[in-house]
Amino acid sequence: MQGKNTPIVAAALAVALLSTAGAATASPTVTISAHRGGTVTAGDTTELATGLVSPLRVGMGRDNTAYVSQNFAGRLTSVDRSRTVATVLDRPGIEIGSVSITKGDVYYTESAGGPGSPDPVVAKVSVLEDGEPRVLADLAALETENNYDADNEYGFQDLPEECAAQLPQDLLPFLLPHGGDAYSHPYATAASHSGRHVYVADAGANVIWTVDTRRETVDATVLEPVATPVTQELLTSLKGQGIALPDCVLGLTFNSEPVPTDIESGPDGLLYLTSLPGVPEDPTLGSVRSFDPRSGDVELVVSGLTSPTGLAFDRRGNLFVAELFADRISVIAAGTEEAVPFREVTRPADVEVDGKYLYATTNAVAGNPGPEALPTQPQGTLERTRLNYGRR
Repeated sequence: MQGKNTPIVAAALAVALLSTAGAATASPTVTISAHRGGTVTAGDTTELATGLVSPLRVGMGRDNTAYVSQNFAGRLTSVDRSRTVATVLDRPGIEIGSVSITKGDVYYTESAGGPGSPDPVVAKVSVLEDGEPRVLADLAALETENNYDADNEYGFQDLPEECAAQLPQDLLPFLLPHGGDAYSHPYATAASHSGRHVYVADAGANVIWTVDTRRETVDATVLEPVATPVTQELLTSLKGQGIALPDCVLGLTFNSEPVPTDIESGPDGLLYLTSLPGVPEDPTLGSVRSFDPRSGDVELVVSGLTSPTGLAFDRRGNLFVAELFADRISVIAAGTEEAVPFREVTRPADVEVDGKYLYATTNAVAGNPGPEALPTQPQGTLERTRLNYGRR
């Protein structure tokens, strides 16, 4: 439902993700720059590791070594080129995620607690340098002090009092106008090539953190709410999934939380992030947006995606997107503005490109969205697919 609840699978994906998404659409504002161009298709796929618990993030290090976060098992795992699986970090009771690698240094986040949880709140970004962890920033402390999206306007806008009285009582905290809660859930990282700047997509605070490792400063860019017009089609879809909203909301605008779920460097110097709005959720509200770290500007690239939770660029500028509950990986070819299916897979949570191979974590969650999808079973897989290129 909202990005503020503790586990993102139960939080951001719980509502209205069961139906099939339509075609993704694009914004005319941003087109990913083409490098060498050409077409890309999926070649042979190899399973590199199985029996993983909630493998929600993957990053590629040196010597074709993959690093996989088993988020809700509290483990960071490495898988080398000989398919040997080893535990790099083990933090029982702590969610380990947000894996990215630059110059051999492994960046990751730790999180725990939050609204409704008795556990102490933890949210920090760290780096493994020669195998030793070093905390770069305490995001929980910053968010608790500042609550960066407190002034965002979420929920139904311009809602008449007589209509508010007809809303489902159990959903009132989400549906009535409100600001953001003071809660941090860092979910993805991207480090600059030099390692000086580490960017963190926070699915709880709804911000992009910029950590300057040289100056030891942290800046926060607040993401704007996602405005969704309430149509009859949306009301019918929600009703079919057990959420009955009164007809008086028809024609109103619902501002969803943006809920960023991944962040990666693009070939044009911009950062790109997947975004997954909260309740009431149309199954095609997910998007890819660009983020300019110099100006803080955020622009829409592609919308109409279903539960996008991971993205990665290849060297030609093609952008791959994991659409978790659509059971597919899509690709936005360099120089185009449309996401098209690339490969059908089961519950892909993240993707990463290394040379001519696309790595993906699959079977990352259970079969249905909602609390029952919480990934507690060792069912996850790390797969590698060869990328076959051709000319246009």
